[in-house]
Amino acid sequence: MAVGGRREGDGGDRVVNGRRVDARPGEVLDRGRSLQFQFNGRSYEGYVGDTVASALTAAGVELISRSFKYHRPRGLLCCAGHCPNCLVQIGDEPSVRACRRPLEEGMVVEPQNCWPSLDRDVLSLTERASRFMPVGFYYKTFHRPKVLWPAFEHVLRNAAGLGVIDENTPEGEFDKQYMHADVVVVGGGPAGLAAAVAAADGGARVLVVDENPQLGGHLRHSRADAASSQRVTDCKARLQQAGATILTDTAIVGWYQDHWLSAVRGNRLFKIRAGAVVVASGAFEAPPVFAGNDLPGVLLGTAVQRLLHLYGTIPGQRGVVVTANDTGWAVATDLLAAGVELGAVVDERADPPAGVDAEAVKAAGVQVLAGYTIAAARGKGGVAEVSVVPVDGSAGEQRIRCEFVALSTTWIPSAELASMAGARSRYDDELAEMRHDDLPEGLFLAGRAAGPCTPEQEWTQGASAGAAAAGNGSDAGAVDSTVQALPRCSKLVAAPGGDGDKRFVCFCEDVTDVDIDTAIAEGFDRIELLKRYSTIGMGPCQGRMCGLNGIRLCARATGKSVQETGRTTGRPPVTPVSLGVLAGQKMDPVQLSAVHDWHVEQGASMMVAGPWLRPEHYGDPAAEVGAVRDAVGLIDVSPLGKLQLTGPGVAAMLERLYVNQWQNLRRGRVRYGIMCNDEGVVLDDGVCARLGEKEWYVSTTSTGASGALEWMEWWRQSGWGEGVHITDLTETHAAFNLAGPRARELLQTLTSRDLSNEKFPYMRARRATVADVPCLLLRIGFTGELAYEIHCPAGYGRYLWDTLIDAGDAYGLRPFGVEAQRILRLEKAHFIVGQDTDALTDPISADAAWAVQLDKECDFLGRRALTRISEQGPKQRLVGFRTGRRADSIVEGLQIVDKDGGKEPEIIGWVSSCRFSPTQQETLGLCWLPTELAAQAEAPFHIYAEGRLEEARVHHGPFYDPEGARLRG
Repeated sequence: MAVGGRREGDGGDRVVNGRRVDARPGEVLDRGRSLQFQFNGRSYEGYVGDTVASALTAAGVELISRSFKYHRPRGLLCCAGHCPNCLVQIGDEPSVRACRRPLEEGMVVEPQNCWPSLDRDVLSLTERASRFMPVGFYYKTFHRPKVLWPAFEHVLRNAAGLGVIDENTPEGEFDKQYMHADVVVVGGGPAGLAAAVAAADGGARVLVVDENPQLGGHLRHSRADAASSQRVTDCKARLQQAGATILTDTAIVGWYQDHWLSAVRGNRLFKIRAGAVVVASGAFEAPPVFAGNDLPGVLLGTAVQRLLHLYGTIPGQRGVVVTANDTGWAVATDLLAAGVELGAVVDERADPPAGVDAEAVKAAGVQVLAGYTIAAARGKGGVAEVSVVPVDGSAGEQRIRCEFVALSTTWIPSAELASMAGARSRYDDELAEMRHDDLPEGLFLAGRAAGPCTPEQEWTQGASAGAAAAGNGSDAGAVDSTVQALPRCSKLVAAPGGDGDKRFVCFCEDVTDVDIDTAIAEGFDRIELLKRYSTIGMGPCQGRMCGLNGIRLCARATGKSVQETGRTTGRPPVTPVSLGVLAGQKMDPVQLSAVHDWHVEQGASMMVAGPWLRPEHYGDPAAEVGAVRDAVGLIDVSPLGKLQLTGPGVAAMLERLYVNQWQNLRRGRVRYGIMCNDEGVVLDDGVCARLGEKEWYVSTTSTGASGALEWMEWWRQSGWGEGVHITDLTETHAAFNLAGPRARELLQTLTSRDLSNEKFPYMRARRATVADVPCLLLRIGFTGELAYEIHCPAGYGRYLWDTLIDAGDAYGLRPFGVEAQRILRLEKAHFIVGQDTDALTDPISADAAWAVQLDKECDFLGRRALTRISEQGPKQRLVGFRTGRRADSIVEGLQIVDKDGGKEPEIIGWVSSCRFSPTQQETLGLCWLPTELAAQAEAPFHIYAEGRLEEARVHHGPFYDPEGARLRG
């Protein structure tokens, strides 16, 4: 019998466990450890092991939330995290599923989507105006008069949404983990465990993923069965012995090409690559469509079983069970055993099959209404009675008093992953449910996810699927079921009768059957159009509770079969995923240069640059800039892409991949090049050195090194690189840039190579021995000063760096980092690919038209697009700007606006790079402007910064040493 009551406290009544029953086998509660928490301003008590929802139910709380559109009262429905009815706010976290969140001491839980309180929600008055808010009303209203739209928009946006986001919440920690397995089993129930054991026995590396905190599937919330429990225990022991990985409390949310799976647990995103996948995720119940089907007290049968068997809680003292399968009779028997009074068991089937559960219900004297179904649930704020009517539509309505109603009429296979993988869906009219055929290779369905089956068939199906996935069984994607027609779904589209209250199809968006009919009458008679217009299936439940009902109602309204109506496209994620999880840090491998330890020892501030960790600065970027301008500086540029190209066809291939010419480049010379795709978009830039007749050395940007290599390889293998061999030297070679007016003096002390301007002029390449290390020297000028880029085998990198540092003491050498390098390059107005360019930038717009050789004899990637741009002229141009002062409020990414004419400022451009130049003593940078404005030197414009307009002026060419005398000297 139920026990519990209220306890008086200083802060008012504390509600404790008013609906608990005696402890049961399989219960997850620790009744010796109580927890205090608050909900809706009141104090409650639960136990360790409770969820927020189970503790509230035990305390007699039925009203948990309010609905999205009409703010109707809502209570527990599925108790499995599949519906929107129990979404609450916990601290600063919105839309938490109360039925899934474990209870914690001192937890403060607040209802959401209500004002001013859950019990007295003023916005519930919107239901009285529901006839003025039909389906799609927001597409048809509030557009005129246009001047009032901002006011309407403000009201609508404030009324929409489900939770509250606290903008002051500290950033959480989110991460990603990569996993690989031969066989991934989705679901830890009987079929999943059997599949995992079979796959492990076949020698496969197995990963089991289950969304529940413990393995066992539906066995955990079913009536205690010692034999089944022991079987689960044995399977877990065998998996642990085989070294299988088990992830509980983890939801698979997406399937992608080649069995790439995404899964979420807490704040971690798992990226899983599987050789084969067994989907054994079971099935879940969905509610039927009847009047008042959203009232608190209307629960699914499995929700009742979860409350009872896992948390020792009953939903009320008197209930009614409505079913269309044998599961409902098991629910009725469980309730009777817990001391609950049943007003009736209502079965749609005219002749329910006899069984142990049915006999127990009849022996208890419970009224059995065969051939009946529920028409309506009534009550103010919760269920007080239900109306049941004959399925055939004949007279005979009966009203039954009750506190709750348990529904077990429709089962949905949890096979969304199969749909995402491209399996064909078909509607089985006999079983009244969706089935999946033509599974892709390596994907298997087993257990309840494959269709209705007996408990023993779950184990056998799982074992067959696991063996096949491990390569020791059938090659077929589907595992045939030996089911002998065990229907588990109601064939009713919607319950007959039930006048008065609304009949909801989608609980997330408050979509009714009338809304579905109205939308179809307005022309949205295709299931995909219907979904988008009515928003059915677009809420937190992702269509789990309403998908099949929506399809059936659409079929009824259009006169088509369910198979002809079809279903909406299954797309990830299966369940909602927080943006924080998707944006969590990437677990990319970190690459370190040969002198990384030296940077750390010198206290360098490190930064991420693509896959590399690089020194951003050594404490004073301005001083580092000064050293390069006045003496000499040294920077580690090892992350630059370094490719060696050999063969007779290199020059011809480069002609096609780059926009400039290469055939005429003589040995020992270096040329800057820009690589574009076939739309003329800049992909990468860098310098290429011709070291011999058939030997070239190509450098790329640091972040674009791997992409440039793949791009070149793709075209080489496509036929453009006949006789060309590409060797990636990025990780095997170190590179340092020695820059400054004293760079030649310093380097000459370490090499016998003549570095004079006559013997080694600007944009040349020479092989040399530096401090007894074989090196390749490139004389280039990214910093705007005399500079030598020194490339050597990485094994010599630290030695050569230390030697340069030691020798540089006499010349005022100072190491400099990426920040100083960016300032230096800005003073020369050099752009950086990926910062000053985007996915639409072409070299002509980027002020690099001088590099584009449209008159080359051979065709090249981007030629047609660049020819068109050259003839028509670009709409925007990358140009320099200067402020004449220090303007720290101007930063990268700010908008450039046109304030002329007294109108609302119009965005006309943006700042792509910006720094204060210690050399020029002003803030300068690069920005994108309309071509007409960019062409006017010294033309003023305005940057919107920190709520005010900052003036800047257009500047053409380098800011520092525009003639280039210093880098050529």
